[in-house]
Amino acid sequence: MRLFESKYGYFTPDGREYVIVDSRTPRPWVNVISNGDYSMIASHTGSGYSWRGNAGQNRITRSYQDLIKDSWGKYYYIRDRESGRFWSAGWKPVMAQYSLYEVVHGMGYTIYRHRVGDIYSEMKVFVSAKAPVELAEITLKNEGPTSRRLDITSYFEWVLGNFPDEHREFHKLFIVPAFRDNAIFVRKYLGQFPDGKGRWNNTDWNQIAFHGASEPVKSYTCDKESFIGMYGSQERPAALFEDELPGKCDRFGDPCAALQVEMELAPGQSKSVVFTTGTAIIGEEDPEELLKSHSSLGASRRLFSEVKVMWDGLLETEKVETPDPGLNIMTNYWSKYQAISGRLWGKSGYYQVSAGYGFRDQLQDSQIFLVADPGLMRKQILLHAQHQFREGDVFHWWFTIGGGGPRTGCSDDLLWLPFITSQYVRETLDYGILDEEVSFADGGSATLYEHCRLAIEKSFKRFSPRGLPLIGEHDWNDGMNAVGSDWKGESVWLAQFMYLLLERFLPLSTKRGDGVFADRCRDVMQSLKDAVNEYAWDGEWFIRATKDDGGKIGSKENEEGKIFLNAQTWAVISDITDSERKAIAMDSAGRILLKDFGALLLYPAFTKPAPDIGYITRYAPGLRENGGVYTHAAAWAVWAFALMKDAANAYKAYSGICPPNRSVDIDRYMAEPYVTCGNSDGPVSPMYGRGGWSWYTGSAQWLHRVAVNWILGIRVEDGFIEIDPVIPPHWKGFKYTRKFKETVYEIEVRNPENLSHSVATVTVDGKGGGPKIPIVNDGKTHRVVAILGKK
Repeated sequence: MRLFESKYGYFTPDGREYVIVDSRTPRPWVNVISNGDYSMIASHTGSGYSWRGNAGQNRITRSYQDLIKDSWGKYYYIRDRESGRFWSAGWKPVMAQYSLYEVVHGMGYTIYRHRVGDIYSEMKVFVSAKAPVELAEITLKNEGPTSRRLDITSYFEWVLGNFPDEHREFHKLFIVPAFRDNAIFVRKYLGQFPDGKGRWNNTDWNQIAFHGASEPVKSYTCDKESFIGMYGSQERPAALFEDELPGKCDRFGDPCAALQVEMELAPGQSKSVVFTTGTAIIGEEDPEELLKSHSSLGASRRLFSEVKVMWDGLLETEKVETPDPGLNIMTNYWSKYQAISGRLWGKSGYYQVSAGYGFRDQLQDSQIFLVADPGLMRKQILLHAQHQFREGDVFHWWFTIGGGGPRTGCSDDLLWLPFITSQYVRETLDYGILDEEVSFADGGSATLYEHCRLAIEKSFKRFSPRGLPLIGEHDWNDGMNAVGSDWKGESVWLAQFMYLLLERFLPLSTKRGDGVFADRCRDVMQSLKDAVNEYAWDGEWFIRATKDDGGKIGSKENEEGKIFLNAQTWAVISDITDSERKAIAMDSAGRILLKDFGALLLYPAFTKPAPDIGYITRYAPGLRENGGVYTHAAAWAVWAFALMKDAANAYKAYSGICPPNRSVDIDRYMAEPYVTCGNSDGPVSPMYGRGGWSWYTGSAQWLHRVAVNWILGIRVEDGFIEIDPVIPPHWKGFKYTRKFKETVYEIEVRNPENLSHSVATVTVDGKGGGPKIPIVNDGKTHRVVAILGKK
């Protein structure tokens, strides 16, 4: 059974794969494939690029950001040696007429199936689970009545360092290729960093790149001009009109990698070849050994099995079965895969290339590891703590290679460390993490608890006379970067966020006997609550912020940007106000902001730049944060509506941003239907509903979290599983399975009375219990049944 089938493709019945059946999708539909060290992007066209560490500082192969042409990649040409006709294993770059073209994006791999004439090809690309190596296994089958003489030719360009390498003509002078032992090896005598005396352009790139084949190489070239031809193109490279590649491999050209192997196929016969690309760190890894161990058909099959085992281990610890197949697909597989492979490991996408970690960004993303591998979240928290300064502030983001980054006045960055740490401890009971000694970015060290406390204390110094937090250079919304430039503007959202943070961090302080700080936190919580309710209530909703001059943002007094989503949702999430105001604020959010494709970030959109607000006002109306659906915040709307027990709006808010649901009108959405987008255009955009900024977005983890925690209502806190669903009343129930270490909990929720919430009875292994179930690690499988009913 094909799920969410459109004219461009469909999900397989288990939801683990998306099959693309048309080469001309509305935008490139890609897969970000990573093992946490080495990564690649595979577009459905056959284009893409590779990197190690991050795609900004250590790009291996060349690509340019062009979502219209999508014409850069690691390409593989197939040529009939008798007729001279050639095409490519992917649709690009030749774009030949075909009788079959399918692309399968899966967890850690992409497969291209292509038939041109009587030749069927299948190319499987993936990254080794354990090594800095990618493989392209290509199989050709002769489906015709006569024997065929064919060759396969690889081609791509090297970067080997920072990208974009704007001074390409300079950088190429330092790339040194060599062909030996059936492979191309490449060094670059120019590194990205200064030497020990601070001199630039005086070090080597610290790796050796390589590209090899499992079959004997018939011919090769390392020079782009000799392959493409002067004024030539990738679509019709000059070298494919010659019998062999010219074999040019020296330091005096424009470096590329091209290997050619031959195949002779009898009618009905199939043969395979493996092309291997990767890098080895000089002095630590052996490029010849990496090639040898990864460049055979047997190795390819074994390594591909290892990739599947790795992803099964991360994704199969949790499984949902609901009446909503889109929720099932995203929650079981694609949201987790996107958050891990795309955000935390690959850190890149077609819309945005990252050279590092965002302090608050990947901290939030790391929550996905709570269901996949909590130990990896632990590592991520400690890594971020290392990028805090002794004063308590943090890098806004930092380079993952070489370190360093902007130390800004962003007002919320630092607070995500205690927020995420407290969430980790609540779910894992790993109090020991708080005692871990962690260094500061500017020297010295302290326990993680002290790091968290410093972040909070730093924020305590940033309050207005009215008791509201100062927004500083900006808060969560980077685009509001002029609101508080003079450190006078206030952030209402930050007040709400801080209130919840303190409420969650208090138990940690109390448990450690830090009573003085706990008392201080209680006092600030009360002050925040008083200030928000006195100064931020606008009659029907909460304002979003005040500017340096005291002017309101997100008020009925404004002509544009009258209401902001986050100030309403977090009033509920934080529990900072009374039930009446929560209801009024969320009613306003539902009436004004909640649309077919999710909740708008603000309304109405800004139509002209406002220098005292920031670049959010400089987007076209309806684009991204300026009146569009910003998926990260739209997921928080699901959380807030669920807290209000508003099942209809919670489910509408979720369904509108659930990617498979957008397959119904895919030409409007345009983006991949298997991963979340950072945003989709709002109603005032002529492209209303268009998705953008896919893959590299913090919304993937949050989409997963709100589905499990707030729609299904399965939450893990303080050693207990709580069951508190807020579901559509027509659901007859759902199932949720989760593994905790060696113990499995199989939870079934039944809804015989067509309710949306309210658990009436719970049984554990046939015995009566409450809505909170103690987690025991006894290595057994426990069956839990919860029944909704009127109390």
